[in-house]
Amino acid sequence: MSDVSKTTINLPSDLKKELKIMAIREDTSLSGLILKMINEGYEARRKDSDE
Repeated sequence: MSDVSKTTINLPSDLKKELKIMAIREDTSLSGLILKMINEGYEARRKDSDE
């Protein structure tokens, strides 16, 4: 996953606000947090499908 592609996502305002707070707590950007969450979800699903 070395190439980066810009993607727009529409989030409910309250969710975006909570994610921004989480990102600040984790000392990362909103983008970084969302990417981390997507990767964690992807890995978990991939792991589940391998079993």
